[in-house]
Amino acid sequence: MDGYSKISKIMHSFREVNREFYHLLNEPDQLGITIMQLLVLRSLKEEPNIGLGELAERLQVGNSTMSGIVERLVKAGYLVRKRSENDRRTLLLRLTDKGEEKQKETHNIFMKQMSKIVDIPDKEIEQLLQLHQLIIGKL
Repeated sequence: MDGYSKISKIMHSFREVNREFYHLLNEPDQLGITIMQLLVLRSLKEEPNIGLGELAERLQVGNSTMSGIVERLVKAGYLVRKRSENDRRTLLLRLTDKGEEKQKETHNIFMKQMSKIVDIPDKEIEQLLQLHQLIIGKL
């Protein structure tokens, strides 16, 4: 197989997997929020009271992108911003009660939808993740 064919097949495979994830998780009214919003809720559930920059870094998006996501979640009543007691210039984010409920609800839907891949053996998952890291390293 020549270089172009290898690259093309790898890219096509990633696109197919990405498309399937997208379709599975973006069926109408499944979650009621975007996958990125779900990830934000999950991150703040695991570690409340972190700043926007740290949250953006964890989820590997830019601060401006994260700012828009957070703004929509605040408007929906899922998050609140509060001033840090240590540094009054810093805003910290945490879930509201409504946000905690939404996080639980969407997490359960997410796990139900994604349960179809749980039966892949751990060894194969490890191989897949190693291959992903190899590709990332080469890129």
